[in-house]
Amino acid sequence: MCGLRWTSSHRAHELRTSGFAFNLKVMQINVDHCQAGQDLALQAAREHRADVLLLSDIYRPPANNGRWAYDAAKSVAVVATSSYPIQRVLRSAVPGIVAAQIGGIVFISCYARPRRPEEDYEGFLAAVQLEASTHSQVVIDGDFNAWHTEWGSARNSQRGEDLLQLIQSVQLQVINSGNEPTFIGRGAATSSVIDVCFATPSIARPETWEVHEFARSDHQLITYSVGEAEQQSRGLSTGGPSAGRQRVICAGRRWITTQFHVDSFRSALEDVNFAEQATTHAGLVDAMVDACDIVMQRAPNVLQHQHRDVYWWAPVIEELRNECIAARERMRLTTDLQERSLAAAEHRTAKTRLEKAIKVGKRAEFAKLIDIAEENELGVGYQVVLSHLRGSRVPPETDPVELGRIVTDLFPTHPPVYWPETDDVDSGASDFDRVTPEELQEIAAHMAIRKAPGLDGIPNAAVKVAIEKYPGVFCRVYQDCLNTGTFPQQWKRQRLVLLPKPGKAPGESSSYRPLCMLDALGKVLERLILNRHLEDPDSPQLSDAQYGFRRGRSTISAIQSLVDAGKASRSFGQTNNRDKRCLMVVALDVRNAFNTASWQSIANALREKGVPSGLLRILQSYFTDRELIFNTSEGPVVRCVSAGVPQGSILGPTLWNVMYDGVLRIPLPDEAKVIGYADDLVVLAPGRTPEESAAVAEAAVSAVDQWMQQHHLELAPAKTEMTIISSLKHPPSHISIDVRGTAVPYSRSIKHLGVLVHDHLSWIPHVTAVTQRAVQIAQAVGRLMPNHRGPKMSKSRLLAAVADSVMRYAAPVWHEALNTRECRRLLERVQRKSAIAVARTFRTVRYETAVLLAGLLPICRAICEDTRVHSRRGTAAGAQLRKEERETTIAEWQATWDSDAAGHQASGYVRWAHRLIPDIGAWQSRKHGEVNFHLSQIISGHGFFRKYLADMKFTSSPDCPNCPGVRESAEHAMFACLRFAEVRERLMDGVNPDTLLTHMLQSQQNWSNVCEAAKQITTILQREWDDFRTSLFEQGVLADNAQLRNADVLRQERLRRYNETRNAARRAATQQRQAERLPPPPPSPRTERRREVNRLAVARLRERQRAARAEMHGAYQPAPSNDSDDDDDDVENRQATNAASTSEAARTAAEESRVGLTEAEAAAAVEAELSSR
Repeated sequence: MCGLRWTSSHRAHELRTSGFAFNLKVMQINVDHCQAGQDLALQAAREHRADVLLLSDIYRPPANNGRWAYDAAKSVAVVATSSYPIQRVLRSAVPGIVAAQIGGIVFISCYARPRRPEEDYEGFLAAVQLEASTHSQVVIDGDFNAWHTEWGSARNSQRGEDLLQLIQSVQLQVINSGNEPTFIGRGAATSSVIDVCFATPSIARPETWEVHEFARSDHQLITYSVGEAEQQSRGLSTGGPSAGRQRVICAGRRWITTQFHVDSFRSALEDVNFAEQATTHAGLVDAMVDACDIVMQRAPNVLQHQHRDVYWWAPVIEELRNECIAARERMRLTTDLQERSLAAAEHRTAKTRLEKAIKVGKRAEFAKLIDIAEENELGVGYQVVLSHLRGSRVPPETDPVELGRIVTDLFPTHPPVYWPETDDVDSGASDFDRVTPEELQEIAAHMAIRKAPGLDGIPNAAVKVAIEKYPGVFCRVYQDCLNTGTFPQQWKRQRLVLLPKPGKAPGESSSYRPLCMLDALGKVLERLILNRHLEDPDSPQLSDAQYGFRRGRSTISAIQSLVDAGKASRSFGQTNNRDKRCLMVVALDVRNAFNTASWQSIANALREKGVPSGLLRILQSYFTDRELIFNTSEGPVVRCVSAGVPQGSILGPTLWNVMYDGVLRIPLPDEAKVIGYADDLVVLAPGRTPEESAAVAEAAVSAVDQWMQQHHLELAPAKTEMTIISSLKHPPSHISIDVRGTAVPYSRSIKHLGVLVHDHLSWIPHVTAVTQRAVQIAQAVGRLMPNHRGPKMSKSRLLAAVADSVMRYAAPVWHEALNTRECRRLLERVQRKSAIAVARTFRTVRYETAVLLAGLLPICRAICEDTRVHSRRGTAAGAQLRKEERETTIAEWQATWDSDAAGHQASGYVRWAHRLIPDIGAWQSRKHGEVNFHLSQIISGHGFFRKYLADMKFTSSPDCPNCPGVRESAEHAMFACLRFAEVRERLMDGVNPDTLLTHMLQSQQNWSNVCEAAKQITTILQREWDDFRTSLFEQGVLADNAQLRNADVLRQERLRRYNETRNAARRAATQQRQAERLPPPPPSPRTERRREVNRLAVARLRERQRAARAEMHGAYQPAPSNDSDDDDDDVENRQATNAASTSEAARTAAEESRVGLTEAEAAAAVEAELSSR
């Protein structure tokens, strides 16, 4: 059996037995909860070439950054600043403590606030001791606010004594060397040593302890190294200039693909005599490699981390940092009070200038990203703004021991495979169809150019060119492989790439997504095998319950089958005990499914399905002696693979479906069924009650689990989810099912294939979840689209489509959510943000107008269009269906656009936008024209026009300053105002509002002229408004003359007006629906008799209640008296007598009111009374 081995250039005995790699350089600083201090600390870590940065009292950790580990209170952090990743994160429940493993060493960063109570401090130290005592190599570092002479303090404190006792109990060594203060003092606090470090004696190196000046904190910068001293003789990192620069030798070869040129490569193929050299698969590879060497330079196969400056760093910031350090030093050394006060003022000024310079540097660098987005909308800028959502890149794990553990978990070892004999199969069925040049060229046409290559490094672009130029050569080589049933050994090697899953804990094997990079030439052969597997008339027929990796099927089909079953269960009445009105949905997860697929199960399944012998032979060769190669810090490692289908291969998905087909065909109890998509399984268990559904589900899951164990697969109970779709009013929260000894509780909704399925099939939770995700993307992408810069509208629409695609995922399944006003508002709210950013409009523009200006499709109409296209799939070509349904969408949108403008409640801005753009189809289908910030003001009417400013309460008068008595609207400024007559005469060609759209669509020149006119006019208006506001501010009468209101008051007033308009529209719509509602059908005779019985029962009950109340009233009514002069004693006596008999009379009346009614009559009376209400 093949195990772990090094490649030929590396020795196997160099594999270490521990996770420790190199000497690590560590830097520690308390940043005083300052953003500038945190930024400068990250830059200092790069300058000092630190591998680990320990921060105390941090400002704010970045979101979704795998290099950071921080506590729950976000006060301390451990940052991996070089090529060593965080291997594990150990968070404590006590705030101020976080532990992370880097390079095999556990770093514990701590921060104890000065005013922390003593009892809390004792618990804090106990938590530190608990973390430190469970690891063999530990570093404890941080600001403990504790003094002791052991680490250089002038005196001892109780905190220091307790901390020293802790360090001695866990047998750590003090790394602090000397008595140079780490805290320089602030106010009444004097300088002291409160930033301390302790480490395991075997890795402690006190001689490397250094204290450095730091600009933006009251604490000093501390650096030191940890590691085994004998490693220096091996030439490893010792914390010097090469610290943190880990060199990783990569397997295989690579070229600089940016140098590839098609014509040059064609010439290179001729130069290497490709046709003569490529007679075998080995000669084919050699010829391709020689041609690539001629065209492209080879990339170095050594990955070496470089400590580059942070992106915003500049020489001017470095100079300001030095000035800030010098000013602080002058302040600290000055003894005269007056001079010290002046020095303190200089220090404050220097700090302010430094902070401003950092902010300016960040803005300048982000402006460069915007400029890049103008050329490449999905380039660096796009990646940067979305890194906060998707997670930043982390250095790959290269430790041999850690990688060996992870690879062993992901790629388990299975017994040898016994492939069935093929002699008894008809030999004629083993003949393959001839490989034709047309087939190869079609395969080459579908090859993605930017796919990562395998170990041979040959890019897909080179393979495509070679196939197009020499198709006959490739036909001969691949035909020989098929005829001999041989899959070349060179193409069975796979390069492993581990992609960290966002949000997963580092160090766990399940936190990585393994991808196998295969050679492009081998993928072509896989495609040829797959074509013959599918075209064979006896190819295996898969179960209809499998929706993954199959043509004509998608996630939408899988989710729709689940939803249809749920609708069927909800269609039964609530009082019908015969129908199965409960459907339990159990979403199963298979642990590491694709990498643990049994080759023996695949072989048996292929044999059972009657696969021809020729296919079996070449598939047997495909699975024989496969190798997995991954890079480590000590060289590439080769591991033999004995199970799994390569993720990234062409044959893998189909072979998985063949093997997995068995679980979809196992017999299940009581109408239960299984739906599969790739490795995801959903068990549907119907029942009359939740308990019955749970029993059926447990039996079905047990049958599935038994099949999994027989085929070397394993369910993951911790990731299993369950819900019950029914018409029950109250959710059965007490229900749970047992999955492999783990109780899976009931959940109101489960996530299946990216869609939240609710127990009542309500789509509000799903829409809420996707809009929350989409609004984050819209806000991030919107940063690349400022009003006066950034990509053009055509490219901005592509950026906005990212958020729309998130919302439109699986829309044909949940399109019924559009019937709910809440869902429509959630979707439109997100798209409105994107539309305003794309069109560069004012944020007050109406949603419908903003979407039209941006050239987007309203999200609700897009969802309806997707639903119609999906319902018609298979009836025509996809492009033709989309074109036809888009015409329907435009027609519906046009009707709504016209009716909104014609409504009596339509605002002047809506009518103006409709007047300029009356034809949506012509506007959306135009071939030229970009909408910018200036043109959007003219079309929407929302801009620097006095009428708009007056409507927003920014000014008191809407009149034009040049035309008394005339409102300065967009129409007046663009088409009538005398101030801009010269602009109109030069650029507008006598165009009026009704002919503007036709004029602009005639030519690109006309469009550009109108945009230029809009720019000149709106720029002048904006300048005049700025001058007007400046003059009012200088006079100090801005609030009186302009009658400006508080922003909150304006917002509340706008919200009130909006609510009044919305409520009036709702009332009108409700009245219209009530008027159009048909009368209810007459009840059946049985229903009429039941209602009559209920009415009589209610009448009897009410009659007895009235009699009881009358009797009680008569019992408590005082007798009339002719004497009007009763004294107070008589009144008190009567009140006391009445009060004494109140309780007994009430009980008697209540009992009498129920006399004469049976239990059934009383229940019927109560039900009738409730229904009448």
